[in-house]
Amino acid sequence: MKKMKISKKQLAAAAFAAFFLIMAVCTGISRIAASILVPKVTTESVQEGKLSVVIQGKGIVETRMESLISLEKGLRVEKVLSAGTVVKKGDVLLQYDKAYLQESVDKKRAEIQKLELAVQQARITGQPPARAAATDGAARDVQLSEENYARAEEGYSMAAANYEEGILHLQQTLEREKQAAEEEKMGAMKQAQELEQAGKTEEAELLRRQAEEAAQQRIAQAQTVYDGSVQELEIQKQQALADLQMQESARDQAYNTYESAKEQDAVAAANDQKTAEAGGYTIQSVQVDLDMAKKELAKLEQAQAENAEVKASENGVLRESSVTAGGVTDETSFLAIGWGGYRIKGSLAAEDLSKAEVGDEVKITVPGQGKTLKKNIEEILSGTAGSGKILGSGAENGGANSSGNTVAAGSFYAFLNENEAVYGSEVSYEINRQTESAYKQVLPLSAVRKDVDGTYCLVAEKEETILGAEYKAKRIPVTVAEKDGTHAAVASTLTDEDKVIVGSSKEIAPEDKVRLKE
Repeated sequence: MKKMKISKKQLAAAAFAAFFLIMAVCTGISRIAASILVPKVTTESVQEGKLSVVIQGKGIVETRMESLISLEKGLRVEKVLSAGTVVKKGDVLLQYDKAYLQESVDKKRAEIQKLELAVQQARITGQPPARAAATDGAARDVQLSEENYARAEEGYSMAAANYEEGILHLQQTLEREKQAAEEEKMGAMKQAQELEQAGKTEEAELLRRQAEEAAQQRIAQAQTVYDGSVQELEIQKQQALADLQMQESARDQAYNTYESAKEQDAVAAANDQKTAEAGGYTIQSVQVDLDMAKKELAKLEQAQAENAEVKASENGVLRESSVTAGGVTDETSFLAIGWGGYRIKGSLAAEDLSKAEVGDEVKITVPGQGKTLKKNIEEILSGTAGSGKILGSGAENGGANSSGNTVAAGSFYAFLNENEAVYGSEVSYEINRQTESAYKQVLPLSAVRKDVDGTYCLVAEKEETILGAEYKAKRIPVTVAEKDGTHAAVASTLTDEDKVIVGSSKEIAPEDKVRLKE
């Protein structure tokens, strides 16, 4: 058999054909794999429009107005109406125990009597004790010491004067005695001279001696008298001076005692003032208690005059009572009566509080009546003024409490006509309206996603590859301005041509490959 020869060109053509065949097979296999593994997505374009606001929840029928009736403390309740009881003006809401009331009146009167006695006692004990001023006796002692000092001073002056006069007189007397003795001596000497001239020498000498001795003796005797008298005068003067000094010391002591007495009287006066002030404060304190007790007695007697009954001042409903039959009232005891007609108090969650507006129509379903009432919102309150009712889902101020229920962030109020509902009954409500203005970009809620980096949406972005056209999920940040139950108004860089992913056959993430649903 003859062999055929294959050229190089034929071999190259065959290889090229085989390559394209393999590529076609691989592309087919790739497309088949992509149809199985790549998520299929549904896309929409961003739209302009309004949002629908739908708010649903629960409410309760209550009265439009409420009055608190404070109860007299310390009284036993015999009977009281149940909360929710419809009453008319003049109906008895609460009956006090009359015997207990009378006992309270008697106790209060006894208390008043004791307080009145306490006031009288405080007036007595608050008066300072009667006492003689210490300065009175001290002043008398000062006066007496002045008188004694004056007499002593006068006595000393007299003694000093007598001393001066006595010394002068004694000196004069002494000089006269000396002179008389000298004269007597001279007379004797003259006689002696005469005797001597007569030759009587011995007699003359004897006379001279006797005259000299007599003169000396007389002078000595006069000096002795002088010295004794001077000494006596000096003693009298010293005694007068000592008496003056003693009276001066006594006078100083009397003045010191007087100053001490003044200080004692000042201290006593201050103590008396404190006693009087303390007594005054005690009287004021007891008087306050007395006045309060009299007011409390007046209230108790008024309760007796009203037959121990607390009556309704308006037609309405006894909304709340803090007391029960058999209990004793205290400072916080009260009755709350509602009046002025009925209204609906509807609880609003935090996300709904900003959506509801005064004037919105609200549809109210009253259980058991099989009809829907259409009313308008009259008032909306937020925070503690309008919160506190359990909604059933959500959270306080937008969050759930520990039991999983929602605590209202606020409430709306709508007035009811008479006989449209029963006080205290629970109703359902629905508020349905559109936003006032249209938004330029509105997306389905299924398109809005959120992660740790923020809120975003995914768009299917087309890419050309060697295998053909493919789509990849691209992240576009968005800011949600408002949303309802199905759509959200956003602000973003989206255009009308962007294919926003609103649904997917599988979970997808940014940069994942996707297929468009045909």
